[in-house]
Amino acid sequence: MAAISRESAQLEQFFRPQRPFVQRFPETTWRFVRSKPMGAFGAAVLVIIVVVGIFSPWIAREPLSQTNLNNALSAPSSQYWFGTDENGRDLFSRVIFGCQVTAMVGIGTVLLVSILSLLVGVTSGYFGGKFDFIIQRLVDIWLSFPAIFLILTLLAVLNVRPGISGFFGLGRGPEFGPDPNGGDWFWNTFPRTTIITLALGLVLAGGASRVVRAAVFATKANPYVEAATVLGASSTRTILRHVLPNIMPTVIVLASLQLGTAILAEATISFLGQGVTNFPTWGQMLSGQTRLLAERHIYLALFPGLAIFMAVFGFNMLGDALRDVLDPRLRGSR
Repeated sequence: MAAISRESAQLEQFFRPQRPFVQRFPETTWRFVRSKPMGAFGAAVLVIIVVVGIFSPWIAREPLSQTNLNNALSAPSSQYWFGTDENGRDLFSRVIFGCQVTAMVGIGTVLLVSILSLLVGVTSGYFGGKFDFIIQRLVDIWLSFPAIFLILTLLAVLNVRPGISGFFGLGRGPEFGPDPNGGDWFWNTFPRTTIITLALGLVLAGGASRVVRAAVFATKANPYVEAATVLGASSTRTILRHVLPNIMPTVIVLASLQLGTAILAEATISFLGQGVTNFPTWGQMLSGQTRLLAERHIYLALFPGLAIFMAVFGFNMLGDALRDVLDPRLRGSR
């Protein structure tokens, strides 16, 4: 009788209607925080960077354009929490404004990589044959170029008219979109990041498409995909209804892991003097005179470097936690 009652309770729970996601969200979030504290830390870092970037003009202690040579190279104090640079600019304010570039480049690159990798990986993996062979050889050629060389080349090609924003900051086309010189607000920074986001997205999409393609191969071998094909479902319907929903956990994990890669790549490009050059970025704050002055004023490199470290570390922890949660083979293994 006890076994029958237990089976009845399990069946009742199985057929019980699932609550809406909005109602389950607090409980799911708390369960994620308890089981994956480092992943929750990474999610908190992402939220903080986005929120600080959006409200940076109100959070920063000084306007972006303010300089005071009388206070140049001031050590951290109650007046200047992170100290000042060689031009007397408040480092805390510049780190805060740098969150705008970090948030937009990171999230924009991940969205672009996800779209391109899905287009290439899903079509290549699903249709296979000669189409897959041709696409993968093109991907091989694309991946054979050194990443840093490819990024710098794309930046040089896209930014064909320096000083002119063009279509949403692409450097060409009609003048359309927010004015990058219109202020320090989040929206005005968007056209400054368009080119670096596009370059990073194109470079990172090649390797990501390989991961998506492998996930499509694994999903296509399942009986329900074969059943849909036998029943006469079109390729579009099979992809949208059966393939995409089952590979989305892989895409989500891949996107979270590439968020840290995109931010680190943007910092590297800014350090080399490319990418976003007319707005404070964390990588840019480590280059130039900082390389010489940091020997005696270590705080010039400490706070921007710490910001990069915390962002990349947090996003990597978030990606690792999402992989454990979304991959059924890893559930309960840690």
